[in-house]
Amino acid sequence: MTSPFSLLSISRPGYLESSSLHTSSFPAQATAVSRLVDSLRIPSLHIVAHTVSAPIALEMAGLPGFRKRVRSICLVDPQLAPYSRIQDLSKRFQSLGPEWARTRAAYNALARSANDSYFRQAVSEICGSESLVEIDDDPAMAQLYEGIGVFFTHWSMRKHGMLSDNLALKRLDRNLWNSVESPIICLMGVSQPFDSVTRSLEMEDHIATAEKAARAALVNVKSNLEF
Repeated sequence: MTSPFSLLSISRPGYLESSSLHTSSFPAQATAVSRLVDSLRIPSLHIVAHTVSAPIALEMAGLPGFRKRVRSICLVDPQLAPYSRIQDLSKRFQSLGPEWARTRAAYNALARSANDSYFRQAVSEICGSESLVEIDDDPAMAQLYEGIGVFFTHWSMRKHGMLSDNLALKRLDRNLWNSVESPIICLMGVSQPFDSVTRSLEMEDHIATAEKAARAALVNVKSNLEF
């Protein structure tokens, strides 16, 4: 008789309806999720993590007293290093002065309609030029992009966003990853659209670059690693 199978979908601390933590670091988020697993009395688990949740999965798999319970890890398009686009944007905002000024600059650009040139420029820098094609082709996507301001931290009231994630990735020391023994499989390119030959070739190059970065970040894990 097989054991019962359960699926638990968890929002990262500070996202959607989950409460925020005092710190947005990935180790703190991993500890919070592991405590949730403890409270639910789950003896062992397989972890599936998408993009920037990947560091949390690896931190959990390296936690003393918890790592033996992680039976396997599936990383879907893992983001294990700072975003190059967000890094460039962060540098631009840093030149504006203190945090409140940088935040206000982001909101000034993004609190506009999808037809506004300033908004379109900001979205293109953050999400890539392909985002403008989506905005022009689909009114529903245009409406979705108009809510992109939620990615940015606003004073102490707004939850953590992409800029704070990028800072957390830069500060992450990855020491616990050396203790990860659970088998890991990385699925690359799952989130990328392939709607034309030209875009497919561009995406293949992007996926190859992302895989190279993931392999470099995971070089010290002890587990079996598959791509």
